[in-house]
Amino acid sequence: MQLVKNFFSRPATRPYPYEQRPPFPEWRGEIAYDAKRCVYCGICANICPANAIHMEEDREHLLIKRVFNSYSCIYCGRCAELCPNRALAMDTGRPGPTLEKSTDVSSSKA
Repeated sequence: MQLVKNFFSRPATRPYPYEQRPPFPEWRGEIAYDAKRCVYCGICANICPANAIHMEEDREHLLIKRVFNSYSCIYCGRCAELCPNRALAMDTGRPGPTLEKSTDVSSSKA
């Protein structure tokens, strides 16, 4: 009897890619980065509690690299709050599904 009832009822889960749940009211979203506004000051790297952002310096080629690992990020929003040029912001979008772990790297001449 239960089998017939379940066969004609709606599924208990959402068909995820096609129907997404609206975010919770206090949800912060993901971090949006605008490389044109970044001055590579390193404040975001110093304040990040999860060490998801770090700066690498290449003295030979006079480059400064900002490396962001989204898999380490806890989305606390501290980097976006303290960024002096608003190069980092909390976006309300959702990150898409991925097949590989990758990091975002941007660089600037020192």
